[in-house]
Amino acid sequence: MAEIMTVLVTVAMWIVGAMGVIGIPLFSVGLSASLSGGDSKFPLVRTLVDGVLPGEFVLVIVGLAVIVPGVIYICFQLRHILLTLAEGDPFVPENARRLTRIGTAIAAMELIRIATVMVVRAVPSFVGDKLPPISTQFILWISVAALFVLSQVFREGTRLRDEEKMTI
Repeated sequence: MAEIMTVLVTVAMWIVGAMGVIGIPLFSVGLSASLSGGDSKFPLVRTLVDGVLPGEFVLVIVGLAVIVPGVIYICFQLRHILLTLAEGDPFVPENARRLTRIGTAIAAMELIRIATVMVVRAVPSFVGDKLPPISTQFILWISVAALFVLSQVFREGTRLRDEEKMTI
């Protein structure tokens, strides 16, 4: 099961990476068109953007620039945890640190998202009359807390396993 999950995490990592490689340049061209009044010309490309405000593009670009590396980082951490599980020994000290890193990455991505929305809302020419909502998800913060708790459980499990190995 751990091997299957490792493959799924790897596939998810590649899909998210491809979304970033395609999405960031694409939305950057859209931002350029939006800033120039809705029409931009690049070599071999003409961009027409009607009714989309620059702030919306900024939110998407920053979102992709934060989420893509964040998800890839989380997937790397998960892959390492799954590899130790596949080897039959998930209670290693590094897995506790990996869970803490995953929780920290999720919290950081959410804080950057909130800060970006606040900055975009502060620039009237970026948002016009459409103010993006400033919100957060309670379940996200519960998940971060759960990851920190699981990290402590792994630390204790590792300590108990090491202690048991020392007993005769």
